[in-house]
Amino acid sequence: MTALALAVAQPVAYKGVPGGATWQAGDFSAAYQEAIQVDTAAAQLLASRAATDQAVYLENESAPALAWLNRATAAAQRSYDLDPTGPLAAAATMAAARAKGEAGFHQGAFAKAFLPGELQKLFERALELEPDNADALVSYAAWHFALTEIGVGWLFGADRSQVLPLMERGVAAAPRQINLRVEYARVLFALGRRAEALEQVDIALALPVRTAADRFEQARARDLPSSP
Repeated sequence: MTALALAVAQPVAYKGVPGGATWQAGDFSAAYQEAIQVDTAAAQLLASRAATDQAVYLENESAPALAWLNRATAAAQRSYDLDPTGPLAAAATMAAARAKGEAGFHQGAFAKAFLPGELQKLFERALELEPDNADALVSYAAWHFALTEIGVGWLFGADRSQVLPLMERGVAAAPRQINLRVEYARVLFALGRRAEALEQVDIALALPVRTAADRFEQARARDLPSSP
């Protein structure tokens, strides 16, 4: 189910982390190579984020993108395993969810059939670890929206009425996180709420850019009003 690919990308602790400055500058491949060599929860989390960013923002073909996403999933799992109840555990869980969701764009029908249930478990685990995790809230909202939009929500317990409340909670939890505003705008456009969507686009474009990933997200925001 390609509709479940997740644009939501959680922030990572990158200051002082091996590969952090390289990731911030946008050399995602090099950042992954630096971070993956360091066996700490923070470094493995950054390696996962860098690998997924490489796949999502820079790769144009499925084979290299999927290879990067497989690396991202493994690094996220390693980050979680190193400290499954620590302060980065929810972020590591969401890093795995993002990598798996994005991989749905590049996988066959058999693998995609298991994706909704797999993602739901990851979202719920992240929210158990951190009930106000903004990325988990927005991603779970996108999950409810995607499944109900394609008419299979009933198979997985997705509920259209959960979409906007979860989105609103997530954006409120991290109001300066650009990618969350972009995802909120995307869903609002799809729901026909154009004025509200444009408001979120304006906010996303006005927020300060701290990393290369933020610049990619603002580019996504600019594209949204012209999307069907």
